[in-house]
Amino acid sequence: MTTLSAPFPYFGGKRRAAPTIWGALGDPGGYVEPFAGSAAVLLARPEFKGRRVETLNDADGWLVNTWRAIQLSPADVAAHASGPVTEIDYHARLAWLQERRTDGLVSWLEGDPEAHDAKAAGWWLYVAACGIGDPWGPGPWRVIDGRLQDTRELPHLGDAGQGLINYMRQLAARLARVRITCGSWERVLKPSVTRSKAGGDGSIAILLDPPYATSGDLYASTNTGDDAHATISGQVRDWCTTAPDDYRIILCGYDTEHDDLLNHGWTVQEGKSGGGAGYSTNAANGRRERLWLSPACIGTTQGVLDFASLTQEPA
Repeated sequence: MTTLSAPFPYFGGKRRAAPTIWGALGDPGGYVEPFAGSAAVLLARPEFKGRRVETLNDADGWLVNTWRAIQLSPADVAAHASGPVTEIDYHARLAWLQERRTDGLVSWLEGDPEAHDAKAAGWWLYVAACGIGDPWGPGPWRVIDGRLQDTRELPHLGDAGQGLINYMRQLAARLARVRITCGSWERVLKPSVTRSKAGGDGSIAILLDPPYATSGDLYASTNTGDDAHATISGQVRDWCTTAPDDYRIILCGYDTEHDDLLNHGWTVQEGKSGGGAGYSTNAANGRRERLWLSPACIGTTQGVLDFASLTQEPA
């Protein structure tokens, strides 16, 4: 596994599940994440030589803008993301971003694969770093010299290539050949996208990590609630039952929400597959995480999950 990770906290990230996921996916020539979020699994992919076709997609315009800006303008993003953490800057930048979260944002990103706003990306990272946590808890806010301030520190721009700017450049190098799109998840599951591949073991792999049916408003990019999340989750599960048999697909979820797939030859791994309890106040959530694996995944034979092969990193 590589040491790269997203430069922002994100509920539902699958960083800790990455070794298991890549053990089941192998070294696909084509890889798609329709719900990219923090892109934790792609960033943790074992190093490879040569070319692979990798596609990240998300419906949240500012999130996609952030990844694109890191990919294309890493130094500018770092410059706008750094700085002292204060309540007034947090609220001002959050308001600026929310006012510009319009339908036109997604259309702009859809219309040009290189469209991005480095300042907005930096401010989005700033807000993400300041805003995660229980707003009703004691939090990190402190009164210093008569002013309310957040005592957490964001990464700073260091010397000799250290600090945030260096890390942004590392991310940019990793994302250099990744296709980053913005829109509905169905758009990147069409054959024109999923059939694209190069190198590797010649397989096609898809990681599906939709908002969980019971996740409520825990995802920062949506305010749709359980009903809409359950609808999307069900639609993704239905797509899985009709997907080509040779696709290596992993679907993430809670408890038994996707157990219908077991009737189609899929297998399920239980346990703390995600990032612990994430940012939920319920510490048991990590134990509710599940990974459903399609029959084509490595280590699945006649519906039996081979745990040993799933924990090994592919060569």
